[in-house]
Amino acid sequence: MSESMAWRSAALRAVVFTALLALGSGGPRPEHRTQDHPRREQAEWTQRVQYPALSDAQRVQFPSIHDAQRVQFPSVDDAQKCAAGHYLDRSGQFARCVPCSCNGHSSECEQITGRCLNCQDDTAGEHCERCREGYYSNAAQRTCRLCQCPLSNEANNFAVSCSETRGRFQCLCKEGHTGERCERCAPGYYGDPLVYGGRCRLCNCPGNVCDSKTGVCRNSLELQDTNTEERCEECDNCAQTLLSDLEKLDVELRRIKDQMDLDSLRPSSKEHLRKLEEAITATTNLVSTFSLTVNNQKPKVKQLEQDVINLGDDMDNLKEQVRKRSDDSQKALANAENSHQRAKDLDTEAQNLLAKIQELLKQLMDSNSSGAALPSAELAKLLEQSENMVKDMERRSFTTQKDAAKKEQAEANKFLEDVKNIIKQCDVNEVASKRVDSLLSNYEAKLKELEDLLIQADNTVKNASKQNGINGEGLKDILKRMKDLERERGIVANQIALAVNQLKDTKDLLNMFKNSKTEYEQLGAQLNGAKTELKDKVQVISQAAAKEKIVKQAEEHAENMYKLARDLQEAVQNVSGRSGVQTALSGIEAYKNITDAVNAAEEAAKKAKEAADKALNDVSQGDLINRAKNLKNNGNNLLKDAKNAAKDLKGATKDLNNQRDRLQDAEQKKKALEKELLTAQDGLRGIQRDDIGKIIDAAKKAAAAANRSTSDTMDQLNDIKAEVTNISISPSVSNIDSVLNNVEMTVKNLSGSVPSLLDKIEELNSQIGSGNNVSENINKIKELIEQAREAANRIVVPMKFSGNGYVEMRPPRDLDDLRAYTSLTLSLQRPEKPPTRGDGTRRRRRRQTQKGEDDLFVLYLGKKDASGDFIGMALRDNTLHVIYKLNGDEYDVETTKITESSSSLAFFDKIDLYRIYQDAQVVHTQQFTSTNPKPAQMKENLGQLTRNLLNLSPDNVVFYVGGYPDDFTPPVSLNYGKYIGCIEFSTFNDKFISLYNFKNAVNINIETPCKRQLTLSESEYFQGTGYAKAALDRFGINLVIQQRVQTRAKDALLLYFGDENDDFYYSVSLERGYIVLRGREKDTILNTVISGDKPSLFPMTDVKVYIIGGKELRVRIGDSEVKSTDVVPQKFKHFYIGGIPNSLRERYNITIPPLKGCVKIGNAGSSVPNILEKVGIGRGCSDDLLIIRKAEFSLGSALEKLREDFSLDDVYLSLGFRSTKSDGVLLQNANNNNNIELSMEKGYVVLKFQGYMWKSTKQYQDGEWHYATVVGKGQRIELRIDEDDVGQRERDSSSGRYSPSVVLGKDTFEGCISNLYLRRPDSLYRAEDLSTYSSTGDVLLTCSGTQNM
Repeated sequence: MSESMAWRSAALRAVVFTALLALGSGGPRPEHRTQDHPRREQAEWTQRVQYPALSDAQRVQFPSIHDAQRVQFPSVDDAQKCAAGHYLDRSGQFARCVPCSCNGHSSECEQITGRCLNCQDDTAGEHCERCREGYYSNAAQRTCRLCQCPLSNEANNFAVSCSETRGRFQCLCKEGHTGERCERCAPGYYGDPLVYGGRCRLCNCPGNVCDSKTGVCRNSLELQDTNTEERCEECDNCAQTLLSDLEKLDVELRRIKDQMDLDSLRPSSKEHLRKLEEAITATTNLVSTFSLTVNNQKPKVKQLEQDVINLGDDMDNLKEQVRKRSDDSQKALANAENSHQRAKDLDTEAQNLLAKIQELLKQLMDSNSSGAALPSAELAKLLEQSENMVKDMERRSFTTQKDAAKKEQAEANKFLEDVKNIIKQCDVNEVASKRVDSLLSNYEAKLKELEDLLIQADNTVKNASKQNGINGEGLKDILKRMKDLERERGIVANQIALAVNQLKDTKDLLNMFKNSKTEYEQLGAQLNGAKTELKDKVQVISQAAAKEKIVKQAEEHAENMYKLARDLQEAVQNVSGRSGVQTALSGIEAYKNITDAVNAAEEAAKKAKEAADKALNDVSQGDLINRAKNLKNNGNNLLKDAKNAAKDLKGATKDLNNQRDRLQDAEQKKKALEKELLTAQDGLRGIQRDDIGKIIDAAKKAAAAANRSTSDTMDQLNDIKAEVTNISISPSVSNIDSVLNNVEMTVKNLSGSVPSLLDKIEELNSQIGSGNNVSENINKIKELIEQAREAANRIVVPMKFSGNGYVEMRPPRDLDDLRAYTSLTLSLQRPEKPPTRGDGTRRRRRRQTQKGEDDLFVLYLGKKDASGDFIGMALRDNTLHVIYKLNGDEYDVETTKITESSSSLAFFDKIDLYRIYQDAQVVHTQQFTSTNPKPAQMKENLGQLTRNLLNLSPDNVVFYVGGYPDDFTPPVSLNYGKYIGCIEFSTFNDKFISLYNFKNAVNINIETPCKRQLTLSESEYFQGTGYAKAALDRFGINLVIQQRVQTRAKDALLLYFGDENDDFYYSVSLERGYIVLRGREKDTILNTVISGDKPSLFPMTDVKVYIIGGKELRVRIGDSEVKSTDVVPQKFKHFYIGGIPNSLRERYNITIPPLKGCVKIGNAGSSVPNILEKVGIGRGCSDDLLIIRKAEFSLGSALEKLREDFSLDDVYLSLGFRSTKSDGVLLQNANNNNNIELSMEKGYVVLKFQGYMWKSTKQYQDGEWHYATVVGKGQRIELRIDEDDVGQRERDSSSGRYSPSVVLGKDTFEGCISNLYLRRPDSLYRAEDLSTYSSTGDVLLTCSGTQNM
């Protein structure tokens, strides 16, 4: 029994030891787990925003064109009522039911008038054609949104209408509200529009003068406190009082002026002047004090703003600390929960072990009672193991775990105290935050009041500026009247002098008549004895007759001169290579005048010959006595005429007396005007401002400079006139060439003054503020300048460089586009060298040259100090090198030699440069202008992938062609001599460009420019910025207008009928690929007609408009026909092709972009129309010019196309983007089991590729252009934004299944994408043509705000 109990006790000890050992081997607590015992992972929850898919039920269904044109006629039984969605049209012979025209926003309209009812989508109008009051955007595109004027809710929207420009609102406020966003009350109203439900109410006070916030009444002239214990603050009443005083002062000034006009000679006028001067001085001091007060407040405002910024930073830091503490507390709480859970698990295991031990004891007791026993061998083995376990257990020490547990408990208690302290600090911070919010609110209210004061002060200043402008206009009128009086005075003086001369001539004539009478009487007495003298005279006359041959020779010489002048005119017309030929045609007109004078001389010679013959006949016939009698009669008649002239002279004397009286009156008026001028000047001194004085001085300087340029221009014109008068016509052709060269040189000097004159006009425009009342005229001047520059860009004449001159071009305006993309086409010519002489003279001359004569500078586009990025061209040994530098990496593309030819018949080489990011291709076509050009040769370069942008600053960029100024040193790779030969520019980044649209030119066209053969194109390129205005010869009953158009655009204005003087228009446009016919007659908007399919305008397609019988207008484009039978077109005299002026766009709110494409202008009626005006149009069209590189995306829109040659194994892609939204997909693609997504998340650019994610370090929702580049080669992935921002890898990322097509723009992206480059084998060195992509949603294949060259 004792032995059995011993075995039982040993077994029990073994079992307990085994259980304890199992529990002890469970490892340390979760806080001390090692890599072999990982911590229990916590479930991470990621908040995801699910956007609804665009299901079939959510798609917007637009009515078909066939459904819209289906007409229903009312039946007899329905009592002249139409079905729902129709109204009764009684305009025709029979009444009929036609569909409601509500632009898809309503299906109800009035049965009689057709006016739409219950317009949906926040639209309004008779046809739901505009956004309702308080909403803005485009009703036709269903994008009407609530105006934030000042808050984005109905209760606080006080705008009649509004507009948004680059994220900034401009509101047209309701009555009683004012401010840019209607955020404050107008004078005479009170309230707080910025509080929910608040609005401005009319002051119930005398004169409507009250506090703008509380409505407490105030005196309109004096400031009064309603509560003397309150702290006085600045308010609008100060400015109101000042304005009232100024108005009273203005009335007083006018009264004093009237008194001065009436009592200018009274002694009291001096007293009035003294009082006026004192009032002006007081007003000046008051304005100065007010300005000083405003200026003194500015530092305080700035300091307050800085304090607010610092406080915001402190709040952000505090929030970050709170967030970190919260994260630590969350982790501690999680660890505590894990420890608690582990303790529960241990307790459960201990309970289970106890149960097992009890069961084992029960089994042992049962076995003992039943007499069963364990085998001795097994029992001995089990006992031995148990003893070993007991010994091992005794050797083990749990002190470490115990100490760790105590330490953990202490740390937990300490952490609990920290958490309590943090909670207390959070409470304190919350109280401080509320107090800071209260302070910020007070500061914000003060800032708003200060802003109101500043705005009112600015309005006062503007009113003063406006008054200055009015006074300036009055001064101009006075000066003009003075000039007119001076001119009239000069005319009268000339008339007096003329009358005096006529009197003298009359007196001389009378004396001559008396002498003639005496001579005639003496002649009559001497007739009988005049035979000898008669014979002598006959001999003299016979000698004169003998000179008939000389007269004939003079006639022949005159005829030769006429032929020579005609040949000269034809020769000048045939000169195609000369610049300024049109100006030299005026010289040809002078030559023609010379020939006319020669012809007149010839005619006079003939008459002289006839008179001589007649005199000879008279003498020979002996009729001299009769002629003497005739002379005597003529003398008597002349005497009578002299007497009549004397009578007329007396009448002229009376007229002179009248003129003298008029001069005296004019002198008196002049004195009165001088007095008024002095009074106006005194008034101007009283309201003068420093900045206005500066503006006027600057305007005077600019006007003086413009006058100097004008006078220089007139001097040069006089020089041209002098040279034309000195032209000697002779058979020598060389003399004619020298004369033309001199005239051309003078014309070139004249052309040099025109850009400087334009620059002075622009300088004057920039110095006059935008608030000036002549800003409209300045904008018109800007448009004229732009049109002049576009006309200069269309000059297709080479420019001759002689090695000592250069041209400074105007740099491109769109430098953001130039950062990624460059497309330049130009032509080069080099003069052929003289033949080598046998004595080796040419070889010796070449050895004597310091630099090679074939190493020349061609062009440079880069920074002013020649540092940083640039694009340039140079010749080395007459071989063209295209050099470009991007972010420190310089690339040199070597082509072939430039063709040498003579200037009389030059062969030009065509150079095409295509650069997209870091890759470039140069296409060199030798002898391009010859009849047999050589095959084009292409040279390429693949650059460094992550340094790919041409970074230039608008204020630090220059563009030199053919040479450079002496104070400029080009980069080493371009530092050669100035160019010798001819250069001609064609296009730059899809825009026409000419060297004659230069900013500055030095020593150009000293010699005759090169002559070359021109290749004329039948079509013209519309570059998407302008239009062509055509005149219609006759508006017939049946009229056909035909054009041929080629374009890849989906939205473009094709034709517009009418002009600025008409109150109607009809247009044919391309909208989202459909042909759309629109129109308006006065205030009536015609029904819009849309084609049933999307016709293709690529390649060239006919666009025809038929007006049949004067009652039907029908449009046919290719095989697609759109017709409207409800329109009776009015007669128009002009029509536009490809676009319209801005004035018409603003008048009718037309937003369809101009046409970018090729147009061949056809017939209008039976003849080709006369083109009156061209803007943004050039000769010649190519497929490269039609590529679309930019697209603008609206919400939910996208572009996609399957690109099978684009691989994600080794990926390279770059694109430009611009957006003001923080989220949206830029690009998606999936192929070869790889997915890639480039998107914006919270303003950051995010790349998801190969299961990983990269994120930019900056945010880019700023509305500016940025460029993203993704490079993936093997395991090396890199994301760069604008070269400098390198994306950081954050975490693994899982993406969904993407389309195998390249997708641009998706989901919530709103903005522009441009210059997509995938480096595909089929499209190397070219940007992706987005017009070949299929679109979903509203995608515009252009980008608003893009600048032109």
